[in-house]
Amino acid sequence: MSTCSRSLPLDGLPRHSAPRAGIQNLVSIADWSRSDIEGLLAVADDIRCHPGEFAYSLAGTLVCTAFFEPSTRTRLSFEAAAHRLGAKVLCMGDTQSTRMGLGESVADTLRMAGYYADLVVARHASDGTFERLSGVLDVPLVSAGEGQCRHPTQTLIDLFTMRRHFGTLDGLRVGIVGGLRYSRAAKSLLAGLRAFRDVCIHVVDAVSDACHGSGPRPCLAQIAGTGVQEHACVADMLGLVDVLYVVRVQREQFQDAAAYQAQLRRCRVDSRLMRACGKDIAVLHCLPRGEELPEDMDGTPFNHYFRQAAAGVPVRMAVLQRYLGRFRRSTAAAWVGDRLCLDIAPAATPEASLAW
Repeated sequence: MSTCSRSLPLDGLPRHSAPRAGIQNLVSIADWSRSDIEGLLAVADDIRCHPGEFAYSLAGTLVCTAFFEPSTRTRLSFEAAAHRLGAKVLCMGDTQSTRMGLGESVADTLRMAGYYADLVVARHASDGTFERLSGVLDVPLVSAGEGQCRHPTQTLIDLFTMRRHFGTLDGLRVGIVGGLRYSRAAKSLLAGLRAFRDVCIHVVDAVSDACHGSGPRPCLAQIAGTGVQEHACVADMLGLVDVLYVVRVQREQFQDAAAYQAQLRRCRVDSRLMRACGKDIAVLHCLPRGEELPEDMDGTPFNHYFRQAAAGVPVRMAVLQRYLGRFRRSTAAAWVGDRLCLDIAPAATPEASLAW
């Protein structure tokens, strides 16, 4: 065991994590109260401001990422979060390399992951999967996106980004633009915003033509709730919102190319449109983006979507802290006086980035 000198925190305060949730698993943001959300966001902000203080807080733990659906940002940021907290990671990013090809069930696959790790992060394409299987695991299960309705950690990232910019979530006017009825990120965000006061929701809903003849589509109120104000195009809502939350206009939902282009025109957010509005609006996007958010937006002051993506690391670090129940300065190492004894030498403090 090696030793390294390290001074105690300058503020002299005990380091602590947020209280653990009353439930073991994170399946839906609708299960969380306002105080749950605000507590998590406070820990995420603490991590953002003092990342070094959390570097070994989950040392000795093992996180498994089990993705039954493709992912870029969610999987990488969860794995980065675990590594930055000192945890180790088991990654199952390709189900083709597992026995699921021979008929092993999702339930058995996740059960095995729970035997080998202290927490399982999972993504699946079918709605309700994690609710059905949450009792199967003996360790916490954290949803990394499920079906078309739930993406709780993305919602926490979205709320963190909005609160960091505006200082509060109460009273915000949020515009959601794109194929929201097919977007789990958008629907999960709507559920998260309901925890806050006087939030006004505006939408431009890109309705596809792909489900004609397959039964009636749910009306917007069933998806977004009552009191939502619908608009014909983005330009119509620009003077009415503080946030534009853009989601993909999903090309795969359309059978007719002309119908897709017509919906895309309603929802496109570009620099020419935003310059004309002359207002400080934060533009967010859960990514990946398509033609609804062209790259000419990247250099504008409206661009908050890269900060939003970077915030995935501290927010998901806070989620892992919450469910693994460790403390800010509780590590697998021992403090001896003002010296920290570690199994490995600490890394140098990382350079500032968007995440911090």
